[in-house]
Amino acid sequence: MKPRSLSHVGLTVVDFEKAVKWYWEMFRFPLIAEQEMSSEEVNELYSLYNLKNTKLKLGFLKAPKGGVIEIFQFTPSLPPERVCWNRIGPTHLTFDVRNVKKWYKKLSEKGVKFLCEPQKTDGNEWVFLEDPDGNMIELIDLKFNYYAIRYLGWLAGPVIRRLQFMHYYK
Repeated sequence: MKPRSLSHVGLTVVDFEKAVKWYWEMFRFPLIAEQEMSSEEVNELYSLYNLKNTKLKLGFLKAPKGGVIEIFQFTPSLPPERVCWNRIGPTHLTFDVRNVKKWYKKLSEKGVKFLCEPQKTDGNEWVFLEDPDGNMIELIDLKFNYYAIRYLGWLAGPVIRRLQFMHYYK
């Protein structure tokens, strides 16, 4: 058995409404679902959230081609922390775009905080930015690799797994 796809990524935010507005204004991701949980309901899920006496508001933002970002606002919340790259766990999410330099210019003009100038690695162009809560987002233009992954991925995965990366699957 194997999963059909990667479904969504979850991000905790300080202000639900502000996050919905920001992801809409910057990337045109609409809110497609919303739910609130009382502190009693969150208490019942202590084994999941490790929280007591905390309310939760969550929602789903729809990206093109099926991607979804689930946002969580816990009340009360802890202050945001800077991502530590060498700590186990998620570090960032990535949006596939065309023309990273154009995105960099457009979003910079809107006041978005970037962590570096646009970069180029193995023909791919990328740049990192932060959302209003400090969650890191990478914008990447995969160039030719986009088409190879999207249209030949069904063939490339099994072939590369059996050749170049065979030692991982013994």
